[in-house]
Amino acid sequence: MVITILMICYTLLSFGIGWFAFSHRQRPFLVFHPEESSVLSHVLIICGTILMIIGVLAAVATIMNNTIFISLTLLAGVIAIMTFQLLLLHWFPKR
Repeated sequence: MVITILMICYTLLSFGIGWFAFSHRQRPFLVFHPEESSVLSHVLIICGTILMIIGVLAAVATIMNNTIFISLTLLAGVIAIMTFQLLLLHWFPKR
């Protein structure tokens, strides 16, 4: 029961972060300005889409309640978020 609740939270977070990144591909967000860099805009499109797909897969894994599928979905999400964060470091403002 607890794993189901946590997976629902993970699904919402993954899909929400993906949608946020995808929807901000042409306007500023946080300290980034994708409207000035087409490469950053493409990174947001790709990473946002991947995170939304992982969110949908997490929902399917939660409904199926398959431990291995849940584990693989969590692993894919962790790798995707880590990659997204490392890619964003390239455009982080330097002082």
